[in-house]
Amino acid sequence: MGNASGSHIITCGAKLVPKTARERSVKEIGQILRGRIRALPGVVRTDITTGNPMGRVISGSGGKSVQVEIIGHSFQDTDAVAAQIKDIMENIPGAVDVSISREANRPELRIDVDREKSSSLGLNMQMITDTVKAFIEGNTAGHYREKGKTYDISVRAEEKFRLKPEDIESITVYPASGGGVDPGRQVRLSNIAGISEVLVPQEIERKNRERVVRVECNAYKRSSGKIVEDVKRELNKLTLPSDITLELGGEAEEQTKAFRDLALLLALGIILVYMVMAAQFESLIDPFIVMFSIPFTFVGVIFAFIISGMTLNIISFLGVVMLMGIVVNNAIVLISYINILRARGLALSEAVIRGGGDRLRPVLMTTITTLVGLMPLALSNGEGSESWQPLGVTMIGGLSVSTLITLLFIPTLYAVFETRLKKKAA
Repeated sequence: MGNASGSHIITCGAKLVPKTARERSVKEIGQILRGRIRALPGVVRTDITTGNPMGRVISGSGGKSVQVEIIGHSFQDTDAVAAQIKDIMENIPGAVDVSISREANRPELRIDVDREKSSSLGLNMQMITDTVKAFIEGNTAGHYREKGKTYDISVRAEEKFRLKPEDIESITVYPASGGGVDPGRQVRLSNIAGISEVLVPQEIERKNRERVVRVECNAYKRSSGKIVEDVKRELNKLTLPSDITLELGGEAEEQTKAFRDLALLLALGIILVYMVMAAQFESLIDPFIVMFSIPFTFVGVIFAFIISGMTLNIISFLGVVMLMGIVVNNAIVLISYINILRARGLALSEAVIRGGGDRLRPVLMTTITTLVGLMPLALSNGEGSESWQPLGVTMIGGLSVSTLITLLFIPTLYAVFETRLKKKAA
């Protein structure tokens, strides 16, 4: 599934019983598992993800909720900065599964050949490489055929002769004949090369052709946006080398981009709603009064989040965008009927009072039927309810408060505007 693999990595999955048959959520169970797995001897880090793995593969989502990308060329400097950022994340409330994407460096033997000396002895890099490869990895010396099947015959040194760095130093290299060099001369590898043990990264990640290492974490009982704010605040206190830059990534960064696009869509929706109402009312004042029901929609959404304990996400933001076209309906019905009554000759105050009374039942009927239809979405506890429940809660909270404000505040505001406009006209 695109995850890391190796003899030092253990990957396992668990399918939970249906949500209605258990008392704890999948995130609560994951948090319990984190504590128990970290208590096992030898465990270096844990990564616990919830949800359908096939769904993540199909949607292309990967990585953790919050990521800090460290871009720089030096392995030592980027590793040091990554360790600092990891310490910062581990002390931020709600951040779990903190890890560094770059695996721990592994030891390897490096052979530094003295090219000038080896050349004077009739050796080149190809000869030295082939000899070392045959000694350690082996070469195919022939093939063995039996019953129609062919098997490779590999020849290499016995394991006891290739266990220590001293064994590598004792490898004998034979120069090629010609050029005045004795082809029977034996040259020890230690005479033409230095062998040292070094630590190197297991893999090198790149972004835009630059080396990058990521420090990432998941969120538990706290929104990713709040964790990102805390991370940014702490990152501003760090003193970084001049050749290292930091960038935020992960699901939280993608969510920020989505919020930016949805905010633009929200503003565009408000403008279009106003333009349509201005054309229908043939006035700029009446649509402006109707639009006053929109700010109170946000108040209702905030109250709904506080009561339910939910946070703003992409689905709930979509609910807010949908509310922009729904909450104005009641105000349009009310204002248009008041205008009809005034056209019939009723005074302003009488038209407002009568219009509010006559349109009370239609407004309440429309709102209540909508709220009842959204109740199953908001109160559902079945499979997948975590995804769509915020939409129902958002729309119920916003529509409820907006309806109350429409019945009480909008007629009053209409009367105030009309009275002041008449005074100015007079």
